[in-house]
Amino acid sequence: MTQVAASKPSVRRRTPFGLTTWIPRDLLDFERIFDNMFEGDGGSMVDTMTARMDVVETDQACEVVLDLPGVKPNEVEIHVENNVLTIRGERKEEKEMSDQRRQFHRVERRFGSFARSVVLPCPVNDAEAAAEFRDGVLKVVLPKTESAKPRKITIK
Repeated sequence: MTQVAASKPSVRRRTPFGLTTWIPRDLLDFERIFDNMFEGDGGSMVDTMTARMDVVETDQACEVVLDLPGVKPNEVEIHVENNVLTIRGERKEEKEMSDQRRQFHRVERRFGSFARSVVLPCPVNDAEAAAEFRDGVLKVVLPKTESAKPRKITIK
């Protein structure tokens, strides 16, 4: 008698358009490897701290917002050169001195240095740039140059 390896059952997944697809569970496990690879998850291959960034363009400026929990403002450097914004910093590990032996069961918080660079979507006046750090969120406002600001053209 020959034994056949039982495959894992399929999983039903809904698509954004309300359609239902059936995905073999083996393929779903394979997808999770790639979904979690860069997310800083417990089984991740990337163990460094990554700062999440939003870049927004308004009529008057480019705004860049980063989540930097646990980072002190004096541990962050901001540079603009050739229309590239670079933000570097470091989140230092909190070490508790205690006589009690501590046993970690799960460690997901990341520590260490980070650097994020982004090409800005428009020319900016870096001499008038301003940065604000509040509640672990860094906001950098870079005013647009006059040539980059929208202008109304009147018809003659």
